[in-house]
Amino acid sequence: MSRQYCTRCQRPLVTCICNLCCHIENNVRVIFLQHPSEEKQAKGTAMLAHLSLQNSNIIIGENFDESVELNSLINDVNNHVLLLYPTEDTQVVSKLSTDMQKQTIILVLDGTWKKAYRMYQLSTNLQQLNKITLANNIKSQYVIRKHHKDSDVSSLEACAHALIALEGNNDKYAELLDSFTKFNQFQLSLANKNRNERN
Repeated sequence: MSRQYCTRCQRPLVTCICNLCCHIENNVRVIFLQHPSEEKQAKGTAMLAHLSLQNSNIIIGENFDESVELNSLINDVNNHVLLLYPTEDTQVVSKLSTDMQKQTIILVLDGTWKKAYRMYQLSTNLQQLNKITLANNIKSQYVIRKHHKDSDVSSLEACAHALIALEGNNDKYAELLDSFTKFNQFQLSLANKNRNERN
């Protein structure tokens, strides 16, 4: 019998995360540039963020130079496109005016640090963008996936904290971070259930 999938979150029905999603009208648009290896990753957080943020999208790929959708957004003079990625010329994210918020799009690379680095190196259109990074006092609450430093945050945490800074509204995105906590707990419960079934 084939496994049934949720048509919304694209996960198997038994691991559907739709009940964890919230509903947030974000002023700043978010686009997740997702590495193909993350598309079916159960511990990935981009889908939860995308389904919760009403002004968001996911584009899957590795080299985005040929992405018609992304290049159209980058080349539109009405858009203020920023890449959330740490480089030597990166600026720490800060609040924008309300008018500028509605013109701004942040791009979030969704993949391991190694995959994100490769995506950035392959995509010259990303290298030419202005870049932002999070303040260095943010600590990750991502307990279900290995990370090398406390500052290594998930894609959901990265976009949530960037939106908090860009829009200057911590309360607005508290529910998204709460959903992330519940997602971690849900994934841990699934892992424990599978472990118990094997024993």
